[in-house]
Amino acid sequence: MIRFWAIADTHLSFSKARDMARFGEKWRNHTERLAMAWRACVAPQDVVLIPGDVSWASSTKHVLPDLAWLTMLPGTKVLLRGNHDHWWDSIRQARQLAEPLGFHLIEGDALRLHGVTICGAMGHIAPNDPFYAPDPKKDRYTRELQRLESALQHGQTMRQNGDPLLLMMHYPPFTSHGQPTAYSALISRYKPTLCLYGHLHHAKEWLVAQQGIYEGVQYHLVAADFLEMTPRLIWQVPSAP
Repeated sequence: MIRFWAIADTHLSFSKARDMARFGEKWRNHTERLAMAWRACVAPQDVVLIPGDVSWASSTKHVLPDLAWLTMLPGTKVLLRGNHDHWWDSIRQARQLAEPLGFHLIEGDALRLHGVTICGAMGHIAPNDPFYAPDPKKDRYTRELQRLESALQHGQTMRQNGDPLLLMMHYPPFTSHGQPTAYSALISRYKPTLCLYGHLHHAKEWLVAQQGIYEGVQYHLVAADFLEMTPRLIWQVPSAP
């Protein structure tokens, strides 16, 4: 059996030590707890999806120790960019860095592993969210909406014989009050099997975060602190004979 796991917001920082406990007790010794839980449940043949905020690093030089640490953990890792992944300047640059180390990276596109199609886009805060701040120069909201549709289109094209389609996002596709957005509308239209997202780190956000089935799509919040630093099992397929 090949199992698919997910955990977002690993927030690694081995190049420059960072006191994560200042973000709350759930973050105390988080890398040690994450590694212990990861090794306890993930097998070498498994796949682990990491939907963003992989590292605090701001450069390719500083992210290398974080990527090296991840390579020591079992499983094939699929990465998506989060809002704190400043080392990830472009998908081409990030792939040149990380793919030789064994990682798969997704940004507005898709890939297939073990008969499962995985697609993804970072997403952004939507205009109907109270925390939305316009940025006309970059217009990240529109950019990410286009990337999400591109990812879902790639995924539907790559999908075979009704195979599962797993969507990775970093930002939740709903507002901070749990209301639908243009992102969630796109997801409802394309109907991936499930949608994973992270980014949310406060109990009041977890209370309204969309989990379970919404318009035919299964949603999972997989932020590391929400999961107590333990990867969540999201799918499994029989091993090839």
